[in-house]
Amino acid sequence: MTPRPEPPPAASLSYAQYSGWACCWCAKSLLDVTGAVSAGIARGREGVHVLDVEVYACPGCAPEHDRQGGTP
Repeated sequence: MTPRPEPPPAASLSYAQYSGWACCWCAKSLLDVTGAVSAGIARGREGVHVLDVEVYACPGCAPEHDRQGGTP
């Protein structure tokens, strides 16, 4: 099994991606999608402020083992 890909850095995400409303990889809206899964933690810093946030992926971008309910 291939390892889970790292999400993009937090600083490169749009507001919708950072808020969990859009896929962290393709930016597709997750508001009308079922089956979105956690893609991991997007890491980032702005000076002393930690910007780490959990981001989500649409079913088309999610790794196969996540779509089947597997563990990372």
